[in-house]
Amino acid sequence: MYKFLSLTLISLLAVFGQYVIAGGRFERTISRPFGSVLKVHNGLPWGSWGQKEMCPTGMYATGFSLKVAGMWESLLVGDNTALNGIRLYCINPSKSSSSPYEDYATVQSDVGSWGKWSDIKWCSSGFLTSFQLRMETFQGTRDDTAANNIRFYCSGNAEMLKGSGMSWGEWGDWSEKCGGKGICGIETKVEQPQGDGDDTALNDVRMYCCD
Repeated sequence: MYKFLSLTLISLLAVFGQYVIAGGRFERTISRPFGSVLKVHNGLPWGSWGQKEMCPTGMYATGFSLKVAGMWESLLVGDNTALNGIRLYCINPSKSSSSPYEDYATVQSDVGSWGKWSDIKWCSSGFLTSFQLRMETFQGTRDDTAANNIRFYCSGNAEMLKGSGMSWGEWGDWSEKCGGKGICGIETKVEQPQGDGDDTALNDVRMYCCD
């Protein structure tokens, strides 16, 4: 019985743990109203779009971390997938604080099966307002990795934050800039594991902006 309870607790933490913060629990949402959707034009077609996830009402993304399959893991698996996931860290601007923030909520859409989460990168002020993807184009018979890295601009002082992703491919064009306060949600396109086929994991991203 104790083993069953422990496994149940672990399962619950795996599902909900990413939304727990130092001061309590924020309620995540998929239905928060948004003003615009930010897209880039260098995404790849493999995989399917996951469910969008939005910061809790009144909160905006001011930091992010990446799930990346590094070189050593790729060598062990025998397949490079590079960028597998993106996690946004949302804060309430009405609560004064300084970076790094102690109270935050996290949101993410679909995530690939490989890699480890990086440290959080925070805007020194303001919120995330636009993004740019580093993508490797179709490689033919060679190993495809699709998305490799991401960069964001912050609203406070036009600061640019670069993720700790991989270096294959090229940077595409920047998305449009949020017309409201900042980015408040995310949706990712991820290819599921292909078995003996070539895995690519994350292929495209959409960001949502709120007033």
